[in-house]
Amino acid sequence: MAQWWNPSRRVERWWQTIMLVWLLVMVGPSTIDSVTTEPTAWNWIWLAIWLFATVGFAYGTAQAWRTTNNPQPVWLEGITAPSDIPADDVRGALASTDGRIPAIRALREQHPGLGLKDAMDLIDAQRGEEGPQRQ
Repeated sequence: MAQWWNPSRRVERWWQTIMLVWLLVMVGPSTIDSVTTEPTAWNWIWLAIWLFATVGFAYGTAQAWRTTNNPQPVWLEGITAPSDIPADDVRGALASTDGRIPAIRALREQHPGLGLKDAMDLIDAQRGEEGPQRQ
């Protein structure tokens, strides 16, 4: 989710929640009442705007609370280029594991912005330098 003015995910989570409660408790009843008592075009438009805002904030609130314990998505952190990965890190990932796939996983955990294909290519290139490739 885009972060506007607040750098904290906690502030964003509570902002979404407070706005949703405000829309449901304060704005909603009066909007629905105005449409039922006086169904003018303006009141129907206001109801549509209220519904759109409420659904948007409900979705945002659900997303914010759903990702409470998850780490920040990689796409928010940026992408790591394979050329930025030191050869020592690749060798360390290979040395700390007993196979190709665990080494790829270890390298990607060490560099979260590294793509799967890039990590695989780095590991395969390093394994090719050390000896015959095992699958």
